[in-house]
Amino acid sequence: MGIHKSLLLLFFMLMHQFSYCSAAVHTKKIDNSYCDPSPTESISHEESERLVSQISKALSNAQSDATAKTEILEAEIHYEKSITVFKTGDFAKAKKYFDLFVEKIKMANIDPGLYFFIFDDVGEIITKLKRIYSSSSAMISSSLNGYAIPMSIENNDIVEKYISVYSSNKAVKKALEKSGAYKNIILKTLRDFNLPEELFYLPVVESFYNINDVGNVGEIGLWQIMERRGRALGLQINYWIDERKDPEKSTEAACLYLKQLYIMLNDWHLALAAYNRGEFGLIRDMKSSNATNISEMISRKAIPKETQSYIPKFIAAVTIGNNLEKYGFKDLKYEEPLEYDKYQTNKIIDLKIAAQCAETTVEEIKRLNPALKAWSTPHGYPNFELKIPYGSKGRFIKNIALVKDLNPSPELIKHKVVKGEYIEKIAAKYRTTAKEIYNDNSNLSKQKYLRPGQIILIRPGKKYYNS
Repeated sequence: MGIHKSLLLLFFMLMHQFSYCSAAVHTKKIDNSYCDPSPTESISHEESERLVSQISKALSNAQSDATAKTEILEAEIHYEKSITVFKTGDFAKAKKYFDLFVEKIKMANIDPGLYFFIFDDVGEIITKLKRIYSSSSAMISSSLNGYAIPMSIENNDIVEKYISVYSSNKAVKKALEKSGAYKNIILKTLRDFNLPEELFYLPVVESFYNINDVGNVGEIGLWQIMERRGRALGLQINYWIDERKDPEKSTEAACLYLKQLYIMLNDWHLALAAYNRGEFGLIRDMKSSNATNISEMISRKAIPKETQSYIPKFIAAVTIGNNLEKYGFKDLKYEEPLEYDKYQTNKIIDLKIAAQCAETTVEEIKRLNPALKAWSTPHGYPNFELKIPYGSKGRFIKNIALVKDLNPSPELIKHKVVKGEYIEKIAAKYRTTAKEIYNDNSNLSKQKYLRPGQIILIRPGKKYYNS
């Protein structure tokens, strides 16, 4: 027997023993002591020889199986396409490419001897799918106090401390009032994702419901999403747009992430701690402290101080939010719910043009589209949905059909020179350059100084309209 075949035999026997014991212990059919090797449990040497021989033969044949190689490469292409279109939200195409991926794997006609190398991976997929399909009810099932997420921890004094702090905090009152604008959006998304409705109060802890809030390390928006995390969750973040500021898009991203964390950790307190800490950081903390719940992690100081206080703050926010008068929050003036129509476009539209077509102001268009960073709808964003005032879609479509140039050059502005001004200073004011001003005012090249009261033409830079 060759050395590689001997190693494969040893590996196979160890894996067989380990898999059997792991499965048995996990299902509680046997205890750990039962996993000691014995002739009656172990696969025989003859059987192992036969199986290893078949696996070795399959490995050898795989090297020259050109058909299988081609089908697997094509399967990979379909798989990558499925991921790409999934991120755009086109689930129908994602399913189409995923089905083609599966079909190509079937057409590869993989030798059964190679199943040995993929059984564990397939097992993990099945385990994950079983958890997903069984987790929905667990995510929203109520406990005795009516909440799906436990509203207490072992040391509840910390919770009481934050209830007291929040009850006298004007920022919390303002946050609760601001929540009125986003309540319908968030509750609908929580229901769509089958998540507990008490998560509606998580933005109180994260951002005090401030859509423009920026955290210490660059996290942004209601849900304080980091840039890398946002992109991983499918948000567009670039020069033109930052969807972490979009109430709908960011809420969908946050719900997707929270659902992923719950499926991963199977505990809402741990999922919330991971939302604050990051799942990999939290798992490292759990391993290093042997802690299995948030109370143990807090008592063992296994997590950063910010994460230690995160769950107590959340519980305090939910407790107050559901008992407003008890904690002194009376006569709250909730903001009106956000309402708007959507206009889907593949074109670049100047926001001034959009405002004119909707018969509203640029300020209102910017208020409804807080994710927009530039003077226009984003470049390279197919089927972008521009939000316009509720009830204006009919006239918007009628008006925009008459516009020949949706993104015109900035208009010239007449500027009256005042004492002490010079070209560079004026250029800075209008976010342009001295050279551009000279180009539009040929007579200036003959002047040494500007005269107070003199009129010059200015073509403002794009940033002037975006400031």
